[in-house]
Amino acid sequence: MRTKKILFILMLSIGFASCNINNTKNIKDCKFYFNSISDLMVNDISFDGKRSLKDFTPADVAVISRGLMSEMPINFTAHVTIDNPNKQKAELCALEWILLIKDVEVANGVIDERIKIGANERITVPLDVETSTNVLKKFSLTEIKNIIFNISNSKGLPQNSTLKVKPAIKVGKTLIKTPNYFTVDLE
Repeated sequence: MRTKKILFILMLSIGFASCNINNTKNIKDCKFYFNSISDLMVNDISFDGKRSLKDFTPADVAVISRGLMSEMPINFTAHVTIDNPNKQKAELCALEWILLIKDVEVANGVIDERIKIGANERITVPLDVETSTNVLKKFSLTEIKNIIFNISNSKGLPQNSTLKVKPAIKVGKTLIKTPNYFTVDLE
C-alpha cells in the first residue's frame, strides 16, 4: 500500500515536470517586440512629454546642465511585448537584457521572476532601465541630449539602439539560459 502511494506521488511529479518542460520549450517560438517607454526621469526630473529644454523651468535646466557634466542618473521603463504563437502556454523563469546605443552597452538587467504567456497570447513585460551620463561619456553632450529627448519625444529608443534579451527556463532545479541573446524588434 505504501509503495503504491510513493509510486503515485512519483508519477504525479514526473507528469508535472514534463508539463513544465513543454511550457518552457514553447518560449523558443515566442517573438519579442519593443512596445513603448514610460516614466523617463533624468536626475529625478520627469522628461515625459518634454520636447526640448524650453519645456523646463530655469531651475530644472540648471540641474540638468550640472548633471550632464557629472554622473546624472537616467531611469525609464522599457515595455517589451512577448507574443506566444503556440497552442500551449509558454513559460520562462528569468529574462536577462542589454541595452546598447551605437554599439555601446548603456544598461543591463535581469527579471528574476516566472513569466507565463498563455496560448496565442501577448503580454507586456516592463524592463526597469537605469543608467547615467557617466556611462554615456562615450557620446558628446549633444548626443546625450538627443538620446534623452529621442526617448522622451517618440516614446521609443533612439536610432542606432539595440535591445537584446536572453530568456532562461528551469528544468528541475537547474536554470538553463539560451546560448545567445535575441535582438528585440524596435520597429
